[in-house]
Amino acid sequence: MRAVSESDVTSRPFIDHEAALRMAAGDEGLQAATNKITVENAKPGNPPSDWMINGIGDDTIVGFATDISLNRGQTVSFKIRTNSLNYRIDIYRLGYYGGNGARKVTTIQRQLATAQTQPTPGGDPSIGLVDCGNWAVSATWTVPSTEVTGLYIAKLVRQDATAGVNHIPFVVRDDGVASDLLFQTSDTTWCAYNSWGGYNLYGGDLPAFRAYKVSYNRPYNTRGYDFQSGPQDWIFGVEYPMIRWLERNGYDVSYSTGVDSDRRGAEILLHKIFLSVGHDEYWSGPQRANVEAARDAGVNLAFFSGNECYWKTRWESSVAGAATPYRTLVCYKESRANAKIDPSPTWTGTWRDPRFSPPSDGGRPENALTGTIFQVDSYRLDTIKVPYENSRFRFWRNTDFANLTSGQTGSLVKNYLGYEWDEDRDNGFRPGGLIDLSQTARNVTTYLRDYGSTIGAATASHSLTLYRAPNGGGLVFGAGTVYWAWGLDANHDNEATPVDRNVQQATVNLLADMDVQPATPQADVVATPASSDVAPPVSIITSPAVGARVREGQRIVVRGTATDAGGVVAGVEVSMDNGVTWNKASGRASWTFAWNAQAPGSYVIRARATDDSCNTETPSAGRTLTVLAPTTESLWSYADAPANPFVEDTTPVELGLRFVPAVSGQVTGVRFYKGDLNVGVHAARLWTAAGAQMGVATFANETLRGWQQVLFATPIDVTAGTPYVVSYHTDAFYSADPGYFAAARVRGHLTAPASAPAALNGVFAYGPAGTFPDGSFDGTNYWVDLTFAAGPPAPPINGETLFPDTATPAVVTESDPTPVELGVRFRASVAGTITGIRFYKGPSNVGAHEGRLWSAAGAQLTMVSFTSETSSGWQTALFATPIAITAGTTYVASYHTTGFYSADTNYFATARVSGSLTAPADAPGAANGVYQYGPSQTFPTETFSKTNYWVDVVFKATTA
Repeated sequence: MRAVSESDVTSRPFIDHEAALRMAAGDEGLQAATNKITVENAKPGNPPSDWMINGIGDDTIVGFATDISLNRGQTVSFKIRTNSLNYRIDIYRLGYYGGNGARKVTTIQRQLATAQTQPTPGGDPSIGLVDCGNWAVSATWTVPSTEVTGLYIAKLVRQDATAGVNHIPFVVRDDGVASDLLFQTSDTTWCAYNSWGGYNLYGGDLPAFRAYKVSYNRPYNTRGYDFQSGPQDWIFGVEYPMIRWLERNGYDVSYSTGVDSDRRGAEILLHKIFLSVGHDEYWSGPQRANVEAARDAGVNLAFFSGNECYWKTRWESSVAGAATPYRTLVCYKESRANAKIDPSPTWTGTWRDPRFSPPSDGGRPENALTGTIFQVDSYRLDTIKVPYENSRFRFWRNTDFANLTSGQTGSLVKNYLGYEWDEDRDNGFRPGGLIDLSQTARNVTTYLRDYGSTIGAATASHSLTLYRAPNGGGLVFGAGTVYWAWGLDANHDNEATPVDRNVQQATVNLLADMDVQPATPQADVVATPASSDVAPPVSIITSPAVGARVREGQRIVVRGTATDAGGVVAGVEVSMDNGVTWNKASGRASWTFAWNAQAPGSYVIRARATDDSCNTETPSAGRTLTVLAPTTESLWSYADAPANPFVEDTTPVELGLRFVPAVSGQVTGVRFYKGDLNVGVHAARLWTAAGAQMGVATFANETLRGWQQVLFATPIDVTAGTPYVVSYHTDAFYSADPGYFAAARVRGHLTAPASAPAALNGVFAYGPAGTFPDGSFDGTNYWVDLTFAAGPPAPPINGETLFPDTATPAVVTESDPTPVELGVRFRASVAGTITGIRFYKGPSNVGAHEGRLWSAAGAQLTMVSFTSETSSGWQTALFATPIAITAGTTYVASYHTTGFYSADTNYFATARVSGSLTAPADAPGAANGVYQYGPSQTFPTETFSKTNYWVDVVFKATTA
């Protein structure tokens, strides 16, 4: 997407690293010829010294083919500009040919009386379109019907006093004929980066500094360094080594183009596997639709590519000479313009950009097709890592990684992860059942932050991915890197890089699982059969309990296990909405999924596991979860969302809301609505209306999108009728709805006043975090909110307790998200009644809480639900009927929480005595500080390190 300058990369001339491999007896290329490719590659080849050129060739002889592809038996026309009267056209087919890499098919001699210097190209300078369709035809070649499909080059060679050579690429198709593989060239990328004539989609003397349309009716200079182009965008960067390796191993492959995937999409259905190779960046709508239709019909897709399917394009006819369809590639890059500037209703920005669709047809991220999405926008050469857990997958069978032991991580040869690469992102478009085959994390400075314009620093995570389309669809592999083919064959432009047998073997494994075998496999790889495993794994949800209750905004962790009989569990997904949407869980055999409880209502949790053969289970009925209303107030609920969750603003800014409480109370925390691209560290603040900071907190455990919430360490008192400002800081790409505060927002005891000159609302301030937001624009709602606890503190307790109200834990929040019953063993020295249960609550201990009183043997005596809780501190719930207890008898008081409770270890090394009440010291057979993981109503009998979980009772002695 963003190519490099000549100084950015060590360029090298093309070198034949296998020149010694010829047609000697015993070469694996001479094994039994079983298909058209093995027959073709048994023919004598020509060494690179015959057919290769340096760089982009010579400007004294240039040309192009009038169609990028043609069928066997059809005629290709060449339009050539040169002042030479004597030149020839040598036509070669690229392949393996014993290591030579090409075979000469024919030669066309051209001896002219008058030089064919050709007219000035046509086109449209206002949009950077250069079209040489008005040139005259210089030569033609009718492809013999016996010729083999492939990527061909016409080498132009001057035969006069001026030396000069050049290349014209074209593809010979095999229409209507089935084969195992269909290799789609990245010709749309060749054209997009081709700046012949002074313009490409990356540069030119235009107001936008780029062309909006580029023509196939031009000679190519893509291999050179001009307007971000380079060898990595051309045939010999990546596609050529893939061609060599496929044909060396005798794969039954046919060839086509990106143009043909649009105009001849039905041809894809004749093949078992469709290949996208290298830098395959530009895709039209029909092209993608045809490939997706083939996938859904059972054709397998192998994206040995990176930055793939990134820019959405459309086609127009040529404008110079005859109006020939599919000769003008159109891409206005509307995502860069932040506007719909293409006159056509068709979107020509990035595929992922949703901002103008509908009515346009964007907003479909590429990972919905390929499994990965472009993120690392720079020339990098990194190393793909394979941890032990991934090395168990059948993708790595017969590789060195299959021998890893627990805790080890394997590495492929450096450079394959580049030059641009993708991530597996859980962005709402991630294909169901997708599994990660590798895991690599790198700190980068050119991480794509928005829909196609802005880069910044981030930790990027790369994975090779695999998924199976539902309902009998094909397997889809995503390399997520441009340079995967460098591991297959070492003959390519740019950095000299050794091959890696692990890449070769893994690619053989992948193609085998897609039901394709090599006819002439190289000696050091093992041809293996496709997977026979058709049984999906089984997953079980173990937590939360069936019927569990939590509160809006509470963070819960869904837990479970998964097993597989025929392979290994490779991935787990969780749905919180009864299977409507799915998200990736962490872990495999034992897995977790964190979720922030949404708007009040009933939710159904379901899970599904996928094995390493991409068999995905049909999920069970799942279990229900009830989300209750929060105990605090806010101006918006989790059901509310902005109309505009993304603003193209890359300047750090403090965004705020002015509010007025109708009653006194406490601000317990801050919320903000987060769009997918609002990443980075976010800090919240509460201010007086005059700008004095009252509190600060940093958000943690954020989700990809939706409402985020953070609680202050200590709730902050606010006064009825007094205005305050709540804000958060972001680096870029926040939510914003202009004009929202033309009217006030009122909910419960809270009011966000309408914006007025003397009291602005929807406030902001550009600058670092902690800058008071006092500016406003059009009363914009930046979707900042607060959590508010109305009313005065709870009244004093009427009775004795083990702990005074002033007592606080040393550890207010234990980082344990598991539902648990927590208790204290106690006795009274006199008879009386227990009137209620207390517990100390930290700010993260949210959700529904229930208190219970038990006999020492575990008989439940009564229970009560806590209501009207504060955000933190002591919480008290009184029983409907006090429970009589006997002097000197031991009882257990407990409460149930969904996690993040208070806990002080070693507290009960000694007894706690307060008035008539005693919590005895922990002793063998009489543990104190008791707990039990599981649902509520579970008697707590376990103990750990004499821990005080800060559970208490309210006791009233019986008067004589």
